[in-house]
Amino acid sequence: GERLYAGPPTPGRDLRVATSHPDYTTDDQKRALLGLRTEGVAPRPCGSAGLEYLAVARGESDATAFSWEAAWDHAAGLLLVEEAGGAHLTLTGEPFRITGGNALPFTAARDAATARRVAALLASAG
Repeated sequence: GERLYAGPPTPGRDLRVATSHPDYTTDDQKRALLGLRTEGVAPRPCGSAGLEYLAVARGESDATAFSWEAAWDHAAGLLLVEEAGGAHLTLTGEPFRITGGNALPFTAARDAATARRVAALLASAG
């Protein structure tokens, strides 16, 4: 019965980002994900996509970086993150489209500024 609000990440703390498992990524996507291996970011392998989205919506995690488009893995989670004040962007800076054709990997983050930062890091390395 309570509305979720993720809010911005804690200033001065590394961004906590759950990333796609390497077995589910192309070589180009792996290069893009390497952009998250930088100062100020703490990437880790993702678990269940649904639980990762919930962690972002609750503010327990700062962002995700996923490299697959299966709508059944993302539709509900992206809605949950949006409803909690978050945002999602693809490598080209466009919102993720459930219908496919996205530039991957993409991010879902607890606020728009974090989504832009993660997407820029992905794009700079890809």
